Amino acid sequence: MRPSASLITSELFQIRSQFHSHEARASLAYDRAKAIGLAYGITLQDTLNLSHKFWDMHTDPIIWADGAAIALITLQYNLVAGTIARHAASDRPDLLSVVSDLLAFRIIGQFCLTELGRGLDIYKMKTRATLLPSGEFDLHTPTANDAKFMSATIPVKGWPCVAVVFAQLYVDGEWRGPRPFLVNLNDGYRMSEGITAKLLPPRGGSWAFNHSLTSFNHVRLPQSAILGKLEKSLTMHSDFMASIWRIPVSTLALSLPGISSLQISSFISARYSLRRHVTGPEGKPTPIISFRSHHAPLFEAIAQSFVLHVMYKWAVRTFMDEKLDIRSRHGVAICIKVVMVQHSQVSNSTLSERMGAQGLFDYNRLTNIHFDMRGNAIEGDVLGLSTRLIRDILEYSYSVPLTSRPMSLLAQHETGLFDEAFEAISNLSNFAEGFSAFVQPNAINMVQSIGHRMAYDAAIDQDVPRCLIDLYLCSAMKTDAAWYVERGALTRKEMAQMEGNALNAAFPRLEEFLQMMEVEPYITAPVISDEHWEKFTEMLPIHSSWLGRPVRVNQGVAKL
Repeated sequence: MRPSASLITSELFQIRSQFHSHEARASLAYDRAKAIGLAYGITLQDTLNLSHKFWDMHTDPIIWADGAAIALITLQYNLVAGTIARHAASDRPDLLSVVSDLLAFRIIGQFCLTELGRGLDIYKMKTRATLLPSGEFDLHTPTANDAKFMSATIPVKGWPCVAVVFAQLYVDGEWRGPRPFLVNLNDGYRMSEGITAKLLPPRGGSWAFNHSLTSFNHVRLPQSAILGKLEKSLTMHSDFMASIWRIPVSTLALSLPGISSLQISSFISARYSLRRHVTGPEGKPTPIISFRSHHAPLFEAIAQSFVLHVMYKWAVRTFMDEKLDIRSRHGVAICIKVVMVQHSQVSNSTLSERMGAQGLFDYNRLTNIHFDMRGNAIEGDVLGLSTRLIRDILEYSYSVPLTSRPMSLLAQHETGLFDEAFEAISNLSNFAEGFSAFVQPNAINMVQSIGHRMAYDAAIDQDVPRCLIDLYLCSAMKTDAAWYVERGALTRKEMAQMEGNALNAAFPRLEEFLQMMEVEPYITAPVISDEHWEKFTEMLPIHSSWLGRPVRVNQGVAKL
């Protein structure tokens, strides 16, 4: 049993929270994040060394009790505590108490990097930190377009909030590049002097999160606020990339919930499809799971969850291998993220549709999961990351680990796409022109081909059930079926037959696979059983009548 499994029965995770206001639900996310974080007992060493406990926390199904909670945990433990811990462990022991408070959730941590007008062009941020003669810094946001975007910086729950704020450093009028600064944002009740946070409206479909616009009006910071050196560097861009090293960690960490999203969604869908019946031609009730149109996407999601789980184990080992080029390690994280997001979004959307109207309601989780993973893709800019990775590979800047099975269908697909890309750019004298016109539009597909191959190789190495490997292979090939047909690898009929054989082998093992995922203690969706549905409906506000008079009944008590 995972360490936080018992939390599902606590007051924090009851279904009644679905009726809370956006503000209340956003506040509740902090309680949930704290409960999950403390259950794992993450230490300074876990954060610094990225222990197995750190990674496992991001795969725990408990995180889908509130999709905002995992974002808060990753912000707190990885981006903020991780950034500060690096300095605390080297030359700033005075920061150890801050890291301790963050890990214990005595204070909230935020990461203020992206600006409203910059997007991914973060190196050219406009927020300024000017060294004053007194030794203090003047932190300032020049225009409204330079406000820090998305960070949840408004006061909440009376918990003091600190942030790692990135700003361009100026000393004696000289630009010295971006630096991180430790800033006290608020005391949990009111913003610090000179700091303004504007609460953004909620994101559609996702769990409640208090995203904000944050600006600084000549805020005075002590000299100790800077995390790093004052001296001008000859390698400013490289130093800046080193200062945001925890972002590649987040790239991988925030993709891992895709595994548990597939586990939870497929479990809910399976239980609903077993429970839901339609009347067949002979007048007999038939469970909808018996139809190929329902169980095919279900088993595809199950297969993806098993394969991605072993892929995650391989990816973490590779990402942590310091013998590899740091850019290659980040490249692996990008491939994992792209594939996790792809599978999760497609499968959650399809499974939700197969549940009919029930698939639309938040209380059954699938729509929340879909939108949160969609937000993960957009906030992490899957397109931008993919474009940069493919460009770097084509320019021979670095590579990602190669396949151990070059003759597999997925490895051949990957090789084929790259051969086409090399051919497209080699026929033009201008690399940038050829890349923009012929390669960039296909960048995500190329990264997916790498990720699919990596997942398949990991599944073979770790002895995932053969029927699930075959189903995963079929799901990956269907993303670019035309390529396989064009190259004569398989016909459409042969692909369908391969999938059908795998489904026939997997179907009798449904209950076995559901139990192996070990997610049932985390499921609160009421549609999984008659008993759960009955308990859920007993909690709903009732509008009825009594002797012709309107009456509302709450928790069994009639109010006339």
